[in-house]
Amino acid sequence: MVANMNIPLKCRCGSIRGLAKDVTANPSNRLICMCDDCQAYAHHLGCANRVLDRHGGTDIFQTTPSRIEITDGHEHLRLLRLTPKGLLRWYAGCCKTPIANTAGAAWVPFVGVVHTFMDHSAGPSRDEALGPVIASIHGRFAVGGLPHGAYARAPARLILRFLRFFATGIATRGHSPSPFFVHRSSKPIVEASVLSASEREALRSRCGPNATP
Repeated sequence: MVANMNIPLKCRCGSIRGLAKDVTANPSNRLICMCDDCQAYAHHLGCANRVLDRHGGTDIFQTTPSRIEITDGHEHLRLLRLTPKGLLRWYAGCCKTPIANTAGAAWVPFVGVVHTFMDHSAGPSRDEALGPVIASIHGRFAVGGLPHGAYARAPARLILRFLRFFATGIATRGHSPSPFFVHRSSKPIVEASVLSASEREALRSRCGPNATP
């Protein structure tokens, strides 16, 4: 991993741009998530072929919101929840690029940046910039069955690592400033759309070990 890098952020069409700053300055996690929610989200945006690997996994880099800066295209940011209390899933309204996942509360020092929003074209590769994937999780939802080396759920060591990450984020006030919430407020900068039960059910059939085209 390259020390203290600033990695350009860009949606597919280039309307939204930004930076992931000092990505190695605090604890961080790079993982592959194969949960059916992440799969459903990619299918909903119509970009599963660009986002998901052959097992239905999404490459995600977890860091703190204070290290993410949106410099251009704020007006194109859109927000979706799969359920009324689900994760906040941010994407580009201009080109349907998945951007990041955050908790519903502004004080939580967590953002999971989706690989589609990180631009490694002009610098070190993703592996060089972020280091290797530390775990492939929620493999019980993987397309075609549990892949070799993946975990059916999140392993205990990863949970402990995340708790350390969370504690460090709290101690350093890593939740602020955030490009996703109104400053000094718990309100997201845009209103979330929430999928209906029928919309979620339609997506579920395209996810998991028994996924249909």
